[in-house]
Amino acid sequence: MLAVLVAGVALTACGGAWGQHSSVHRSDDGGVILTVYGEAWGDGGDTPAPAASAIVTSVPAATYEATSSEALAYEMLNAERSQCGFGLLAQDIRLDQAAMGHLDYLAQNNAVGHFQKPGNARFTGVNPGNRATAAGYDHRQVGETLLPVPFTENVEYAVRSILSAPHTLVALHGLRDVGLAWGPTAVGRTLEMVFGLAENAVHQDAGKVLTYPCEGSAGVLASTGEEVPTPFLAEADAIWGQPILVKGASDLRVAAASITGPGGAVTIKALYGDEQTTDPNGRCKAGVACIIPVALATNTTYTATVSGTNAGAGFMSTFSFRTGAR
Repeated sequence: MLAVLVAGVALTACGGAWGQHSSVHRSDDGGVILTVYGEAWGDGGDTPAPAASAIVTSVPAATYEATSSEALAYEMLNAERSQCGFGLLAQDIRLDQAAMGHLDYLAQNNAVGHFQKPGNARFTGVNPGNRATAAGYDHRQVGETLLPVPFTENVEYAVRSILSAPHTLVALHGLRDVGLAWGPTAVGRTLEMVFGLAENAVHQDAGKVLTYPCEGSAGVLASTGEEVPTPFLAEADAIWGQPILVKGASDLRVAAASITGPGGAVTIKALYGDEQTTDPNGRCKAGVACIIPVALATNTTYTATVSGTNAGAGFMSTFSFRTGAR
């Protein structure tokens, strides 16, 4: 069964800059859900982008109960980020509080999505930025992903699904803190991730081209179709294989990409990025490219090659990754 990826959202605390593309749905309580994909945004207006720093390689031990789903999700996400050079995220208990509060709101109000409606039970803030502020997190940027999965699925599947959605890029971008919550809502078990960059913090930045998956990645989803809005707007019930996210400087240009498996070349359904096909949802651009293949085979090793220019210089990256059992 397919999960439905509701999120991958980036919001400001103060009503500043929003993502550039969205879809509007109606929530169960009659409110409007604005689903925005992409990296976190600053406080809007003319606020300059935060400076960048080297990636984080060490964070304090998390305080999630060792056997909890939150602990597993946190460890999985950090392992995937670390493997591919994106840097570690530190647990922040204020963002945990914001995440748990929103999950509770969704459950209590039989609702879905990112927004809360004032006056409803367990209201903690209209958007993720408001909720982070209410929890005491003084931030420059806040992003959120929200993924309901069937009650038969576990949190590992939820994390894998988030990392297989081309536009939930906030999970891999250069924010530094995270809070998690996992629990039942009206539409299934739901994983809520709230990402943050504190007011005086700077982005993590490796200073080079990164990909996800990368060399040695294993267990990625072979096929999925779990994103709203879909990266293939003109295709009903679209299914795709694990996308390859390419992240670099703002002038990143991917000129060519290929994926090869045991049966030979894999068909690329889309290559979204600057000077390539325009991403219909407006997120794979300005330093990000998304290479989306057809569905892959399970338990299979693939080799990808990506080339182009970044920060004024040519680059080529060749790496192997392996799909999991689904």
